[in-house]
Amino acid sequence: MTMKTRTISARAPLTAEELEQLTADDFVRLKLTDDEKVRLREINKAREQDRLERVARMRTEQLPLLAELQAAGLKIQSVADLINMAERYDRAVPVLLKHLVMPYSDVTKETIARSLAVPEPEVQEAWPLLVEEYRKAQTGWGIKGPGDTKEFRLGAKNGLACALSVAVTDETLPELIALAKDHTLGESRILLLSALKMRRGKNPLAKQAINELAGDPELQKEIASWGKR
Repeated sequence: MTMKTRTISARAPLTAEELEQLTADDFVRLKLTDDEKVRLREINKAREQDRLERVARMRTEQLPLLAELQAAGLKIQSVADLINMAERYDRAVPVLLKHLVMPYSDVTKETIARSLAVPEPEVQEAWPLLVEEYRKAQTGWGIKGPGDTKEFRLGAKNGLACALSVAVTDETLPELIALAKDHTLGESRILLLSALKMRRGKNPLAKQAINELAGDPELQKEIASWGKR
C-alpha cells in the first residue's frame, strides 16, 4: 500500500522513508501520530544540519576565490553575491576566468559560470575557454558539492550554457548554433536558446537555426512557448 492510498484512520505507521518523502498535501491529508511527528521533526532537524554542513564546506572551498574577488575591490560576502548583481563587476572577470578552470566541485563551478554570464568584452574574448569547459562539464546526477556523499542534479553545465548565451557575438553565433544542435550536450542546450531568441528578428542565421531546432525533442517545448507569450 502506497502512502497515497493511506486513510486518516486504520493505517499502519509511516516508515522513515515515507516520512522523508512526505509532501505538503500528504501532511494535510494524513493525521500524523505523536510518534510520527517526533520522527518527522528529527528528520527535518537532520536535513537542516546536513544543509548547514554542505554550505559550510562550499564556503570553505570558495575561500581562495572570495579572497581574490575582495582583493579586487568587490565588497561581497560570498561568490554567489555576484549573480544578479545590479552594478558591473568587470574587474572580477579575470579572477573568475582564472578559477573557472580549477578543479572545484560542481556547485562552485556553476556559481563561477553563472557569475560570468555578463556582457563584458573579456568574457566574450574567453569564448573558446567557455566552450571547452561547457563540453567537458558532466550532466545528470553526481557528487555536487565538496564532501557530499549523496548525489544531486549537477548544474555546472547549465551555468556554462548561461555564460555562453550572454557571451555570444555575431562571429561566434555559428558555434553556439552548433552547440545547440549537439544532442550529446543534453537539456542544458535549452539555456543556449535565449541568444537565438534575441537575434531571431534581425539575424537570418538565428531564425534559420530556430526553425531547425523546433523539432528537437528536448528543445521544442521551449521554442513553441515563445509564440504563446
